[in-house]
Amino acid sequence: MSDLPPPDYRPDPYPRRAPAREPIVNAPTVIVAIIAALVLVHGLRSLLSGSTAVEAMLTFAFIPARLTLFFDPAQAQAIVEAAVAGGGEQMALTRYVLSTGSAPWAALTYGLLHASWMHLAFNALWLLAFGTPVARRFGTVRFLVLFVLSSVAGALLYWLMRPDDVLPMVGASGAISGVMAAASRFVFSGGGALFGRGGRGFDAPAQPLIALLENRQALAFIVAWFVINLLAGFASGIMGAEGAIAWEAHIGGFLAGLVLFLPLDPVSRRRGGQH
Repeated sequence: MSDLPPPDYRPDPYPRRAPAREPIVNAPTVIVAIIAALVLVHGLRSLLSGSTAVEAMLTFAFIPARLTLFFDPAQAQAIVEAAVAGGGEQMALTRYVLSTGSAPWAALTYGLLHASWMHLAFNALWLLAFGTPVARRFGTVRFLVLFVLSSVAGALLYWLMRPDDVLPMVGASGAISGVMAAASRFVFSGGGALFGRGGRGFDAPAQPLIALLENRQALAFIVAWFVINLLAGFASGIMGAEGAIAWEAHIGGFLAGLVLFLPLDPVSRRRGGQH
């Protein structure tokens, strides 16, 4: 029996390749690295105990009163008076703040800390979902600039709203809120893609802020975001200070993300668009 191919045989000019394996985590490296860093920091902090754990939390958490003292040390008396009305825990924290002095760098480091594994998991999921399209569009450096500045903006608005507060604030929610705002600038426009693969849709034209508010999907997202954060903050305030949600930091980060999007967006710069 002949091994020759039949006369009408034609070799396939485009041989099929075996499908490439999809990565387990289809996210930009910068997103994975940030989540890994947050997990590492929380894991190391969870190994601490007693006064060491408390000291680590207070050292790197953002405490508004410390920033107030940095700008105006004469406000110490006002901070003490506010603590007297708050009770024993606030008095203890006030003594700590007055003894350690200001720590402006905490406006950066607070975003690395989380109150619990659940808190960290919640933030990591939001970062994975909304950070992926923004990171693919911005690239690593621009994304990190957005992430850091949104975190600082969250701390600053929290400070403006609570200048004499001695309760520590932690969490990456301010930074992630900024990322969510940046995503809203393009994922609802024509051709946008929030959960696309391979970068498809991540270079969609950005919408001007006015047009963003005229886009029903974008407007619904922004309104829902603000309502949920305000309600969550109000509900957590009723439950007590330990379970309070820093909604002010969320809003500060979100507003920063809306404003910072254009100067950081490489797609808008390439197209020369005005947004």
